[in-house]
Amino acid sequence: MFHNYLITAWRNIIKNGLFSVINILGLAIGLASCILIMLFVREETGFDRWLKDSDRLVRLHTAYTLPDRPPFLTVRSAGRMMEALRDYAKNEIEDGTRLIPFGVTVRKNEDAFSEEVSLVDPGFFNLFDLPFLHGDKTSSFAKPYDLVVSEEMALKYFGKTDVVGETLTLCCVEDNLITLAITGVIRDLPRESHLDLDLIVHMQPAMFENMPGIIDTWTSVNVYTYFKLKDGANLGDLQERIYYWVNNESPFLEMLQQQLGVLPEGTKVTDGIQHRVMAVPDLHLKAREYAGTMGDLTPMGDSRMINTFVVVALLILLIACINFMNLATARAGQRAREVAMRKVLGASRGQVAVQFLCEAIALVLISLLFALATVELVLPFYNEAIGRELTFSLFEAPAMLLALIGVALIVGVGAGLYPAVYLSQYLPAYLLKASKGAESSGTSRLRAGLVIFQFATSIGLVVITGVIYSQTRYANSMDVGYEYNNKLILNIGAAGEALESLKHELLTLADIESVVYSSESPSQDNENNTFFKLLDKQGTDNGDANQLLNYHNMGYGFFEAYDIEPLAGRLFDEDFGSDQIVFEEGQEKPGNASVILNVSALQKFGLSSPEEAIGKTLEADIFRAGKQQLRIIGVIPDIYFRSVKFSVRPSVYMLNPQSFRVASLTFSSDNLANVMQDVERVWKRNVPMNPIRLTFLSEMMAAQYESEVRETKLFSAFSVLAIFIACLGLYGLAAFTAQRRTREIGIRKVMGARVRDIVSLLIWQFSKPVIIANVIAWPVAIYIMVNWLENFPYRINTIWLLPICLGAGIISLAIAWITVGGNAARVARASPITALREE
Repeated sequence: MFHNYLITAWRNIIKNGLFSVINILGLAIGLASCILIMLFVREETGFDRWLKDSDRLVRLHTAYTLPDRPPFLTVRSAGRMMEALRDYAKNEIEDGTRLIPFGVTVRKNEDAFSEEVSLVDPGFFNLFDLPFLHGDKTSSFAKPYDLVVSEEMALKYFGKTDVVGETLTLCCVEDNLITLAITGVIRDLPRESHLDLDLIVHMQPAMFENMPGIIDTWTSVNVYTYFKLKDGANLGDLQERIYYWVNNESPFLEMLQQQLGVLPEGTKVTDGIQHRVMAVPDLHLKAREYAGTMGDLTPMGDSRMINTFVVVALLILLIACINFMNLATARAGQRAREVAMRKVLGASRGQVAVQFLCEAIALVLISLLFALATVELVLPFYNEAIGRELTFSLFEAPAMLLALIGVALIVGVGAGLYPAVYLSQYLPAYLLKASKGAESSGTSRLRAGLVIFQFATSIGLVVITGVIYSQTRYANSMDVGYEYNNKLILNIGAAGEALESLKHELLTLADIESVVYSSESPSQDNENNTFFKLLDKQGTDNGDANQLLNYHNMGYGFFEAYDIEPLAGRLFDEDFGSDQIVFEEGQEKPGNASVILNVSALQKFGLSSPEEAIGKTLEADIFRAGKQQLRIIGVIPDIYFRSVKFSVRPSVYMLNPQSFRVASLTFSSDNLANVMQDVERVWKRNVPMNPIRLTFLSEMMAAQYESEVRETKLFSAFSVLAIFIACLGLYGLAAFTAQRRTREIGIRKVMGARVRDIVSLLIWQFSKPVIIANVIAWPVAIYIMVNWLENFPYRINTIWLLPICLGAGIISLAIAWITVGGNAARVARASPITALREE
């Protein structure tokens, strides 16, 4: 009996070749799309779960939410928080550690390599029980400055992994070479980790004697702080414990009073400073909400994007399944006579039902095989598009295999259920009277409703893609307030005493127009904050209060190089001689220097115009420069020093050479390779101990929107697939409808109907569900995207959503007409005699 079912199923697949191909192709594409998206989701949701006791590991984050200032959010914390909380919350915390990434140069013979070391406390391996290839977590950190390297680093520098006892020379710690002994080698970490550990150094506080803002601070957030909870302790208990300590027993209350004056009654420290703990397995997807613009150790994921793509995967699969079930049930309705003959020859209702179920499941399983083959073929291109290294092996992911088989069975049963239950219940006489069809009007309406759902979903995806693309393009094309083309960014942190000679030689290159120094370049916007007081407005609302503002350090000629003109006053000028911050060890009186403000900073001080600000004085305690009195010499427009995904901050621009870390080189040649070679040659002559780090500023600016560009590409690809699958189903239904109405079309032609009349009739029949789908999709898509756009301080005008929706509607209608029109024209051109002979 089962053999007969298989033979019959195969004959029906071959006999109805067009419908079989449409069914198999549509469902295969839907399943393949779903698999590709779920591979991405599986990796994103699996970060750090491989760590031992990962459910007990947490990290401390910091948020400053001060009045009249955008929240400052970061996944880092202050240097003194780890020891203070570890000792205070002994009932909840088993151990803690800090991690500080630090850029160095590794010297090997005559070669130099830029690397990043991770400076950690002695208890690091008590929290992160990493797999050791050589050595172990106890012996590897027995002494200060012990060095543990990854398998990759061992192979890179020594060509083998057993390198315990070898040494690496690092440059430069306090401008000195330092040689560290390797005491352990760990396996390379899985890609699904927020940690990036290649060189791990047993940290000592003495390393930061000249950098108190790193370790010995309560407010400067430069370290990553981790805790391991005790067995039975939970994250909520620790959070409550931290909040109580911050508000009642920490130094923060006294510090706030010193900076802000008398606090209003009932004010808590946690109203302005929050320290929050988050489970390590949640960091990759959820830490973004605490990250601000500072980022994490590795690129962060986005839980909203993951949720969105899960929904997209399910929608595409649903569209494919609807196609499959629509066509399967439509074809089954045409097999009424076959069912009648089977029942006349003795087949039971159950046997008829099993026949249809077996055929549907067989088609689904064939589709699944094609889907798996498609995934294998396109996975390399998919990885390249999303910048990942996803792998696909069903035997290594039994849960996914079972899920795919489950989907296949559900779709197969769903497609076969109508003929199995509906047709098998009728007596043979009724089915024979039904001629070629036994379909009710209710079934036709259900099918029309499913087509509407398919196109509404596809149109919604097209609208969403259009809005994401428009917003990304808008952000990329916004006037940021300065010229960033033809700029090279050179990292000069390792140049030391060679800064002046380096600049002089670079300016002698024929293709270099200018060289200017600064603490960071555009797109490298760091959170440097301090309190400023306007001395010239004491006694006013804004004069007595300290204003916490962001600050940057720019060298002479910086604003000119970036084509930034002052609105009032002047820019930094060497001819004046008093613009630069000068700090002398042991000085008792405040220093004197000049500053430039942006327009937003004026408003913080209650100044009504740029002209009013000129000549007034600010007082501030500057990191590494002490207390300074800073005369305002100029006001510039608000410029987008960081991504336009964030609003402009009130900013102060100073000139402190101690903080210079990058050089901006303006070049005039189109021969970029020669320019970079010339710059590298000059660098090697002046800074031979360190490798050059040189980047195009335009590439750095574009990198700010990589995630949005990637999302747009993925949405575009999956939107096209969704429409393609929907159109496959529409084509199949159009062919099925035309076949059912062959005799009607023949009669119409005999009665004088033209080909275009018949084509118009069929096109209008299938245009109605597409038009209804647009009416449904537009408001839903607009609502979703208006909420999405609210996340951007600078965004396209929502009025543009209407033409995007209209464009999606026109595209969907055009595709539907092309899909239906070709098939309708072929049927309409057939001879009426042939049509009337159809039984």
